[in-house]
Amino acid sequence: DYTESRKLPLQLKVFYTLSLYCGFRKGETLALHWNDIDFENHTISISKSVGKGEEGAVIKKPKTATSIRTVTFPADLTPLLKRYKSEYNQYRFSLGTAWQGDGNLFIQDDGKLMGRSTSYQAYKRHIRRYNEWVRENPEEAKKQQLEALPEIPLHGLRHSCATLLNYLEVNIIDISKILGHAKSSTTMDIYAHSFEEQNTEAANKLNAFLVNNKRKQA
Repeated sequence: DYTESRKLPLQLKVFYTLSLYCGFRKGETLALHWNDIDFENHTISISKSVGKGEEGAVIKKPKTATSIRTVTFPADLTPLLKRYKSEYNQYRFSLGTAWQGDGNLFIQDDGKLMGRSTSYQAYKRHIRRYNEWVRENPEEAKKQQLEALPEIPLHGLRHSCATLLNYLEVNIIDISKILGHAKSSTTMDIYAHSFEEQNTEAANKLNAFLVNNKRKQA
């Protein structure tokens, strides 16, 4: 018997964390530069995106005009981002003249921009390996309160962000601005199904309020 350990690279951990907690599109995340991050004010500027061109990846404007935005990220993510920046700089200096990067957060071995499919392929492998472990170690998984994860696409992290913000009762207009939608109605149309459970929760809260007030009046 033996245990095989696999560690997710820090830059991919940062990639998925920003996708989940900031709701960025994949191309927006991939296009990030270090100068897009304001550590003091905890904001990230989205002004470009990586798309597919005839000869490979190209930097272009985001999907819509409203996609150009500044998003405030949770302050609790700052240590992770700073740890990655420290690792990034150490690696850059270690390459010396072999370094080919220009400040992109997410990179290949030589510092150039990470491939468009790299984050997605790694994401799929990571979820499948995790789910395999859960299936093969049911008792340990139960002990740690771990369950198999759905094999959602990478874009699903953006959907999860919207659902989480709604669960936390963030105003739909603010959610729309965070996601870069032109109208809040677009957000409602896309995430209507995910928001249904929260609508039920809102009705339950309203019902509890009414019941409580009836008791007070009685």
